[in-house]
Amino acid sequence: MDKEIIQAASNLRDAFFKATYDTVYETADKNIAELSSVKEQVKNLAYYLASIGVKKGDSVAILSNTRAEWMIADLAIVSLGAISVSVYHSLVAEEVGFILYDSGAKVVFCENEEQINKLRFLSENEFLIPEVEDRSSKKVKLNFRKIISFESAPELEIVVELQTIFSDPQKPIEFPLVTRSDIAALVYTSGTTGPPKGVIQTHGNHLSNVVQAIDSGMFALDGSLFLFLPLAHSFAKLIGYIGFLTPAVLKFPSVISKTESKVDLVQVAKDMANSNAEVIPVVPRLFEKIKLKLEGIDSKLVRLTIMTALQVYEDKKQSKASTLVNSLLYHGTSPIRSKLKKKLFGGSFQHSISGGAKLPVAVNEFFDAIGIEIYEGYGLTETVVATNVNRKHNRKIGSVGPCLNGVEIKIADDGEILFRGPNISPGYYNRPVATKESFGEWFKTGDIGYLDQDGFLFITDRKKDLIVTAGGKKIPPQELENILKGSPPISQAVILGDGRPYIVALITVDPLAEGNILEQVRIVIEKLNQKRATYEQIKDFRIIKEDFTIENGFLTPTMKVKRKLVAEKFKELVEGMYL
Repeated sequence: MDKEIIQAASNLRDAFFKATYDTVYETADKNIAELSSVKEQVKNLAYYLASIGVKKGDSVAILSNTRAEWMIADLAIVSLGAISVSVYHSLVAEEVGFILYDSGAKVVFCENEEQINKLRFLSENEFLIPEVEDRSSKKVKLNFRKIISFESAPELEIVVELQTIFSDPQKPIEFPLVTRSDIAALVYTSGTTGPPKGVIQTHGNHLSNVVQAIDSGMFALDGSLFLFLPLAHSFAKLIGYIGFLTPAVLKFPSVISKTESKVDLVQVAKDMANSNAEVIPVVPRLFEKIKLKLEGIDSKLVRLTIMTALQVYEDKKQSKASTLVNSLLYHGTSPIRSKLKKKLFGGSFQHSISGGAKLPVAVNEFFDAIGIEIYEGYGLTETVVATNVNRKHNRKIGSVGPCLNGVEIKIADDGEILFRGPNISPGYYNRPVATKESFGEWFKTGDIGYLDQDGFLFITDRKKDLIVTAGGKKIPPQELENILKGSPPISQAVILGDGRPYIVALITVDPLAEGNILEQVRIVIEKLNQKRATYEQIKDFRIIKEDFTIENGFLTPTMKVKRKLVAEKFKELVEGMYL
């Protein structure tokens, strides 16, 4: 990889068009396109966008699940100097409407009929735009200039199918000059504490982070990456740019429906294993689910293999020798661990990179014990995107690793993590107050953490999530929640107790769990309490029958629990624990 091309490029278009290496992308159904043809698709699509009036500085949205067309659309947008606006396919119509209204996007790429129907609703019905800083709430309808569909679409005047554009050569244009300081994208925060904020991401931000990520050595530049995470999220988009700007093969999962944006995790798991990719970026929630599934396998041999591996791993942590029986069993079950690894991630798998949320230590150690390496990293939409990552031979489980090259870090007096560097966003779109609060000489992450003597960053909690009990004790809930989530049969946990005499927990459990669930959860909490100070002990808990999911609205598209919504929805349950 000639990093100088990316480093010196004024914008993503130049870096893409000037790349000296050929590469491919591949989907699960084995449709392969060489980079040269992708270049032509990007150029032709850019010509089309220009023909319908898209110019430098205009916002163009992408409302779709992850697929190769997403990246082609994004590159066509930024090649014109226009602004690519990411929209999660899982958002309901009104949430989509807020982002389109706030960004000013009049041209939208849509995956299929399901997403087009959301736009039709927004253009035919008034919906409420919430109050934002100095902008009052109001009801609006949206008008669209053009909707471009990746799949077959209803016959509407403003809708055109992407394949129609590809099959009809467009009139070439002269691309406008775009600099590294120009806006390349708006990516909206998940909105857990209010209306989403559009994070400004410049061409320079993206190009800098691609180089920083390459320098980390964590990506198989002569191999392949499997990308199934939502491209509307900055972490996945970074992987997409690495795939399109380096010799690596970028592999996508299959599209299971031509009309709906379904996510079939069973099919994704099959595609992931069949992809034989060397590197697989994943969010922690998937590892948590795989762990629960492995722990629930009926096979006595598999259970023995996992149990022995965990015991030997624990012995190594404590620097003591394993028993002869365990040593023999560990070596004897090595082929079974290899088969598990291959079945889950494919035969060429080297390692996974975890981002998007904190990976519980117990989960990371579980996979490490059975020979599956996970390198946890860290970054925010505002840091575009990665700032830290563990590396091969330079890794500490529980940390998010040392900083990437060019990223500076500082821990404030109150423990808040601060960053500066070429990848840091300039601020929030049309949100001067929020920008002033978080951006300046240093970007304030809102996360609490510390650096060890080797420069490894440890995240302990969110600044705004700290619970202050009635006795004035400050408790970081995420640490407790992550421990609980790593303990079967618990699936999710939310710790509450701000302003109360003690803390309590709302628990969801794995739907496949069997036996006396109430007693199993009670034992997990009792074990946790034994290792905690009195004020940090969970005094009561309630089990919620329904798990938290994106579909029922309790998880953001990046799999984070909406704490405020959970507290409001189950207010009566919470109050009952303080009677």
